[in-house]
Amino acid sequence: MLVLDLDRFKAVNDTHGHLAGDRVLAAVAGALRAEVRDRDLVGRFGGEEFVVLLAGPVAAAVELEAVAERIRSRVAGLRVEIPTPDGPLSVAGLTVSIGVAVAPAEGADLRTLLQIADTALYAAKRAGRNIVRVGTPPAAEHPVAARRGGEHPAEPGWIVDGE
Repeated sequence: MLVLDLDRFKAVNDTHGHLAGDRVLAAVAGALRAEVRDRDLVGRFGGEEFVVLLAGPVAAAVELEAVAERIRSRVAGLRVEIPTPDGPLSVAGLTVSIGVAVAPAEGADLRTLLQIADTALYAAKRAGRNIVRVGTPPAAEHPVAARRGGEHPAEPGWIVDGE
């Protein structure tokens, strides 16, 4: 599972308006679809967040991280052309932060994967944005509070590689 957040998206809406923001979101969704297989699921999670569920077994976090890096690179290269009464507007310089969660061999429920990926996403944000972070399951000996504390299903006890 990948959870993505379009970095500094509010500035696009504030500067260019919500119509431009909607076009940017559609372009990002298209970029996500272009980097995954037809059987994978891409959805908008809310606001400027997206979720990608990769169908079938994935051998390792390295594979998911490679998909996430391809997505990150494709979004960074986007140039969204928006027609306006004053002529075309071009929005570029977009970036995404991505959190990755891998289902362990013994299985994990969707909520747990979402918690891991979401915590990894916010570690990527804290690390400077436009970054991919791979999350790891909870470690009882290293409890770390989740980043949203009650606003989201994330709970204390999740750690992220690189923290």
